[in-house]
Amino acid sequence: MKRIKRRDKMKIYGDLLLILQDESINKKMTRISSKSNIPFTRLKEHIADLAELGLIEDETSLKLTEKGTEYLSQYETFLAFMKSIGMSYR
Repeated sequence: MKRIKRRDKMKIYGDLLLILQDESINKKMTRISSKSNIPFTRLKEHIADLAELGLIEDETSLKLTEKGTEYLSQYETFLAFMKSIGMSYR
């Protein structure tokens, strides 16, 4: 059986913020859970972390703050850099 590589928090937060940024996605927790491939209970913990870090407004609106948008911008820059040097970030 093939093992799935674990994601670190930077990758999980980046993936979640990308999903939350997409206005066309229904922002129900179950939908976000399936899109992000994170179990519902763990997703709630990550959403609470994002709110505590100030990356989203609150746990119910799930809207990105300015700080969340900046994180996402820097995250995408990092991914582009990794790709440019021939490395992948899981």
